[in-house]
Formats: sequence, C-alpha cells, structure tokens
Amino acid sequence: MPTEVPGNQSPARPVRPAGPIISAHDGRVFIAGTGFLPHRPVTVRIAHSGDDVVDYLTYISDADGVLSAPLPETAVTETGHISVTDHRRDPFGDGGLLWSNTVIVTSAGT
Repeated sequence: MPTEVPGNQSPARPVRPAGPIISAHDGRVFIAGTGFLPHRPVTVRIAHSGDDVVDYLTYISDADGVLSAPLPETAVTETGHISVTDHRRDPFGDGGLLWSNTVIVTSAGT
C-alpha cells in the first residue's frame, strides 16, 4: 500500500492568470476585447513591424470589463502587432504585466 511522504511531492507549476482576449474587426483598426477589470484604464500597445517603434494608447473598460476601441486611422500605417493590458500583475508577462493575446492588423492602404 503506497503512502505519501510529506516533502516528496513535486512543486506545483505556477498558473498564469487568465488574461483578456482581443480581436480586430472588419479590417479596420477597431479593437474589441473582454476579460478586463471593470471601469479600469487599459493600455493598447501597438508594435510596428520592421521598426523599433511602439505606440501606447489608453482607454477605459466598461462596467462589464469590455473594451471597444476605435483606434486612430494613423495608428497602423503598415502592419501592427496589437495587445492590451489592464495593468494586472503577471510575473511571467512582458514588463511584469498580464497582456491580452496579440492581434496583427494590416493597414488597408498597404
């Protein structure tokens, strides 16, 4: 009959918090997302392909933790990698923050 000896158990793997999910709509630069903290500032990060340029925009999530963000037409001039954070901590995330998935948006003009 097997017995468990205290201290001989493998440590539990750290669990990443569930993050928000975003998507881009209609080929336009419109970001919609869910899973944000309600009524909180959220930061949209736009990394431009081929450049070391990263732009940040701030919006506020609604009472249900939903983000609907029409970005300025000039936000993505070619290809942008967009992710969003509501500034929750994540020791494994970029900059110690919990980020959404990344969506890739290509400007209609390119």
